[in-house]
Amino acid sequence: MVRAYFKLKMKLFYIILLFLSGLNAQSFGQNKVQYRDFDWNFIQTPHFDIYYYGNEQDLAEFTAEVAEESYEQISIHLRWNLNKRVSIMVYNSHNEFQQTNVVGTYMREGIGGVTELFKNRVVFPFEGNYEQFRHVIHHELVHAVINDMVYGGRMQNVVSSRTKIRVPIWSNEGLAEYLSSNWDTKADMVMRDIAVHERMPSVKELNYFMAYKGGQSLWRFIAGKYGREKIGDVFRSMKITQNAEKGYERALGMNYEDLTTKWHKYLKKEYWSDVKNRDPLEDMSEKLTDHKKANNFYNISPALSPDGSMVAVLTDQNGYFDIHILDAITGKRIKKLVKGNRSVDFEELKWLQPGLSWSPDNKKIVFAAKAGKGDVLHVIDIESRKSEKYELDIEGVFSASWSPKGNEIAFVGQSGSSSDIFLYDLEKKSSRKITDDIFSDSFPTWNSEGTKIAFVSDRGDWIDGEYDKPMYSHDYSQTDIYTVDVSTKTINRVTNTQYNETHPAWLGAADKIFYTADFNGIWNLYLHPMKENQENNYLSEPYAVTNVLTGLQQPTLSKDGSLLIFAGYSGIGWDLYSLANPLKLKKQTVNPTQFILNSEVNTESITDLRKHKLNKDISINRVDNYSDYIFARGYQYYNTPNEEKVSSQEAIVIDTSKIDGQYIPKAYKTRFTLDLVSGNLQISNVFGASGMTYFSFSDILGDHQVAFGTEMVLTLENSDYFFQYGYLKNNTDYYLIAFQNANFFNANYYTGAVGRLRHYGLQSIISQPFSRFQRLDYGLSWHNINYSILEQGINNFGQVEYFQTYSSTYSTVLPRVSWIYDNSVFGFTGPVDGFRKNTTLTVNPGYGSNEIKFQTIKSDVRKYWRFGRDYTIALRGFIGKSFGPNKQKFFMGGIPYLLSGGGETNGLEDDSSFRDVLLDTSNASIIHDIYFTEYAWPLRGARFAERFGNTTSLFNFEVRFPFINYLALGFPLKMIFGNIRGHAFMDLGAAWDETSEFSSKNWPERYGQDISGNYSPWVVTAGLGTKINLGYFLLKIEMAWDKNPSGYSRPQWYFSLGPDW
Repeated sequence: MVRAYFKLKMKLFYIILLFLSGLNAQSFGQNKVQYRDFDWNFIQTPHFDIYYYGNEQDLAEFTAEVAEESYEQISIHLRWNLNKRVSIMVYNSHNEFQQTNVVGTYMREGIGGVTELFKNRVVFPFEGNYEQFRHVIHHELVHAVINDMVYGGRMQNVVSSRTKIRVPIWSNEGLAEYLSSNWDTKADMVMRDIAVHERMPSVKELNYFMAYKGGQSLWRFIAGKYGREKIGDVFRSMKITQNAEKGYERALGMNYEDLTTKWHKYLKKEYWSDVKNRDPLEDMSEKLTDHKKANNFYNISPALSPDGSMVAVLTDQNGYFDIHILDAITGKRIKKLVKGNRSVDFEELKWLQPGLSWSPDNKKIVFAAKAGKGDVLHVIDIESRKSEKYELDIEGVFSASWSPKGNEIAFVGQSGSSSDIFLYDLEKKSSRKITDDIFSDSFPTWNSEGTKIAFVSDRGDWIDGEYDKPMYSHDYSQTDIYTVDVSTKTINRVTNTQYNETHPAWLGAADKIFYTADFNGIWNLYLHPMKENQENNYLSEPYAVTNVLTGLQQPTLSKDGSLLIFAGYSGIGWDLYSLANPLKLKKQTVNPTQFILNSEVNTESITDLRKHKLNKDISINRVDNYSDYIFARGYQYYNTPNEEKVSSQEAIVIDTSKIDGQYIPKAYKTRFTLDLVSGNLQISNVFGASGMTYFSFSDILGDHQVAFGTEMVLTLENSDYFFQYGYLKNNTDYYLIAFQNANFFNANYYTGAVGRLRHYGLQSIISQPFSRFQRLDYGLSWHNINYSILEQGINNFGQVEYFQTYSSTYSTVLPRVSWIYDNSVFGFTGPVDGFRKNTTLTVNPGYGSNEIKFQTIKSDVRKYWRFGRDYTIALRGFIGKSFGPNKQKFFMGGIPYLLSGGGETNGLEDDSSFRDVLLDTSNASIIHDIYFTEYAWPLRGARFAERFGNTTSLFNFEVRFPFINYLALGFPLKMIFGNIRGHAFMDLGAAWDETSEFSSKNWPERYGQDISGNYSPWVVTAGLGTKINLGYFLLKIEMAWDKNPSGYSRPQWYFSLGPDW
């Protein structure tokens, strides 16, 4: 047999092989932990299948009624009837919503619902508030109908690129807000603030700024000026023109620039008249925080210490919520008490339903937080920062309030289909309900004696809670303030108005309650005397004590009533403000805003232009609170069918699922349906470009996930294909993978010989999460690798053909175990804060044909420090070492997912972006070298495999900063980019076999002969770069210099794709 040598250009391992040979990958990522088993059932309506679990059929029935009512309104506006039934999954709490497998994204606090496009499924939780729940249902169904109308209700239509339309995020989310809320006090507050205080965004800028509220306002303007019928016209025109801006221009007769001008004029006219006789927050109070200076958005949920010296606050100054202690007079930060979102005990700090409260002795605070599988109460010592955690068997815990007696803590507990006021006894370590009904109760606060609690509720006239009708029959849209006696559980009503009151603060010494209300369209501070006559009627009427321009919430009082602090909205953000001697505030007259005045005269009717209906008018008049709900990831890239399908009758057959007026539940049964068929292009720096047809299936709940793909050529042995099954239903996730890859390369330049590497086998993975941040992964893989040399020859027919002249098969079994910890927080392009670690041990025990043995351990540790909201210092260390008779090689250098780039090494021009590596084609070591080589990168400014050995260390350092916030390109590339980030970096790495290499200047034999320059195992590079998030992937453009004996090289440019480290 002829011994041949060749130079194999080693670059990135074949991309599709990465998930198959997980032994080479350093996997990170946080976990979705299945803390409970879900026993799903479903009910059906004419258009929806509504899934629920446990004994919460009432929630499903509420969803059914609201969904059908919402669909009728949405259908009229868009002039569209669903072609396919929509599946809705209802979770009993946000904690359980976070365990969903329908979408892969972690449902962080603030995500109230999600609509995905693979099967057009809608998923959301009930979080204890029925008006909020109604809003989520309606909001997400707008997305579902748009998905059906524009994209055919399937991701497959998007992938097949039947059309090119991209519905802008502001158009999609803004319409969902407008149809589900129409207009409300909070939306009016946000737009009044920006119209008066800030630069108003253009229509195009809404994609990056104020997409929800700005989009809602723009749709309100369009509907108010041109009629609600224009909503359907716009979407139909977008489909016809295959362009969002042209669709608006066709329907409205103006482009985005003209639309911006008219919208801005409307905002000025609407809001500038509201300025008269109203007080800016900074004029009527002392400002304690400055969100603009700190470059954040939220400073909320203030809690004054009883002595009035300190105030606790929830703030997002670092991009996630922490608890700070401030000086109550100056606002100066005393200490950061709690870091949120970065540990199991403080995963989430309940900022949507906040509540911080001090102990009577000024030494501790209590608050609710998500900790692992459920919510807890945390009591933290202010001085020592030591925390005592009280676990509660309740689905949701919010708004803690410490009794002035010091022995009990009141809080809101959400269980099933209701939220109630609970008391936790600190001595007995037990909890009890003091309200117990179907209504939504929130924001408890104590009187000075610790005998009564004031709270907010939607119970209306049903004061005792005895309500025997379905909740959808009740008017749950308006809230009042009530009190409950903690001993007798007797409830009394405090306010009885048509507007909303919330956030009571009880001043016990004066027996008065401060609260906020949205009377006449602005959230102001009100004072309510609590003295009663013998008939339990209050002797004095409440009155406003502020008349602000924007709005305020969450008042908190010192024990003696000498100081009041509240959270106020101004300048596109929330800050804390203080009022001295609030009892001396004078009565204020709050005049109605233009929103209130116009709502009394404007009609909100729309003509039903759907073809299957006779023309009729329907009145829509909904007002509710705004929450930060999002649409599914990837919506900004969806496409629409080429032809619009408008049927003359209902496209969905009505399912008579009620018997005698009652919904009949059905048990869920696993059934697989297609998610996606796509053609993918993979770029391999070893074997070139290739394509694969990819199929994926799953059940409706996402618990069972199947995928397979193939790149078929003439024969099976020369083709690529794989099959993967994932079982995700329980706490432990299981994966089984079968695969084959066949790759070819030039084995001998002179003879034309071709080498073929055929890799096939099985792999199993067990992933055991312990929390959102930590898990163990176990892997066992069986590999069979056939290495063949094919040489050209002439067959019996006189044709050129490749004949196999050498063949060798390698087989082995590889166990692997990885310990992963990841609490990192992501920004626009990658991690910006937190810590990531992956330590992996791979063992080749010598089983198989060649009895190759090695043990390899590697550890990848990454730390990120965030400064403010925009700047990050990132540090990474990678260390790897292989042991045993057949040690693995570490190839150090290069950039993963490289598209193009290169430069010079030691002052000499590189002929490629990789070092030539000498491999022996005559024995099985080539198999070991290619398929069981570890890669240490990025080392920008160096070639692939610039250094290699059985031990390596690599260190990366980056300073990440904002570069370009908004970039709009004109002709010929009309594109818009946002949030482009810059970075400066330094990379330092080494790879070696023996430690003696550090003291030698001679090149080791493994690098070949005739290499110029002195040898060092170390490689040092530095440079600058930028990262652009293109949606599907990250584009990195980097310029690097590598250090050589004479200084530094010329600048070397690199273009690459893929995730940021």
